[in-house]
Amino acid sequence: MFAPLNVSPSPLTLKEPNNTSPNFEAIAARPEALIEVIAARQLLSPWQFYRLCQQTCYAWRCDRLYFGQLPLALSQSFPVRELQRFFDALAIPIGWFLAPPKSTTYHLCCRGHRLTLRVAYVGSGVVGRVVKISCLTGESWAFKACFDSQWVWQHGIWAEIPIGLYLRSQGVSQNIAQFEAAGLTWMLWEWIDETEKPENRSGLAYETLAQRAHLTRLNPLNVSNYNLHGIRLDPGGIQINSWGRRWRDGIYTLGFYWRRLQAVGWRFLSPHLNLKSLGYGLRRGWRLIRGC
Repeated sequence: MFAPLNVSPSPLTLKEPNNTSPNFEAIAARPEALIEVIAARQLLSPWQFYRLCQQTCYAWRCDRLYFGQLPLALSQSFPVRELQRFFDALAIPIGWFLAPPKSTTYHLCCRGHRLTLRVAYVGSGVVGRVVKISCLTGESWAFKACFDSQWVWQHGIWAEIPIGLYLRSQGVSQNIAQFEAAGLTWMLWEWIDETEKPENRSGLAYETLAQRAHLTRLNPLNVSNYNLHGIRLDPGGIQINSWGRRWRDGIYTLGFYWRRLQAVGWRFLSPHLNLKSLGYGLRRGWRLIRGC
C-alpha cells in the first residue's frame, strides 16, 4: 500500500493525546482512531496525513485503514467489515479502469444479512470518478475513487480524508457536503441533490471556519464542484493558507499530470478538451496571476 512517494514539504508537528486521556482505550482499540483524534483537532496536510497512515500501518502491521463511520442505514443492515471490503473492491473498477462504470445493482449477502445497493455512474474529473450509491430505503451517498491514489498532493484521497474529518469535527455542513467514511482507496460523502439549499441546512458555513482558521477560500469558478444553489460537493484543495502554497501546489499538480501521462497517455485529458474547460482554465489562470 505504501511505496516511497513524494517528499513532504512540511515537517510533521502534531499534538497527540497521552495515555491519561479518558478515551485512551477507545483510541487504542483501532489503528485509525489516534489519527482521527489528531485530524479533528487540526487540519492535517496531505503529507502529514500520509505519514501518519504510513507509521500506523507499520506499527499495527496492517495495509488497510478505515476512517469515519458508515451511515446507519448501511452499518445497521450489514456487517461493517464486509461493507468496507466491498467498497475496497468497488474502488478498483471505478478508479482504475479506463472506461466509466455502468450502473449496476449489487445484492450483498453475509451470515444471514442481506443488502441491495444500486450503483449509478455520476461523472469523471481529472482526479477521479464519482458514483451514486443508493439503498432500498431511498438514502444515497457519493462514492469517490481516485485515478492515482498513490500520489500525495492537495487533491484526492490524502487531502480529502483529513479535510473531511476536520470539517466534520468543526461542525461545517451548511454549504459543503459532509464526510461519512473512507478507506485508503475510496471515500463516501453525503449526497447533495441539485434542489438542496444552504439556508435549509444546519451547521457552520465554510467561510466562517476559513476566516477563523486561516484556510484557503473555495474556488467558485469550477461550477461542476457545486450544486445549483452553491453547496460545495468536492473539498479538494482546502488547506491552510500559507506563504508559497501556490508554487508548491503547482509543482505537485504538474507531478500528477506527468504520472497520468505516463500511465494512460494523453487520453486522460480527452473529457476536458472542450470550450467549458478551456474557459475555466483561462479564468483560473488569470485569478492565480492576480493572486486571488
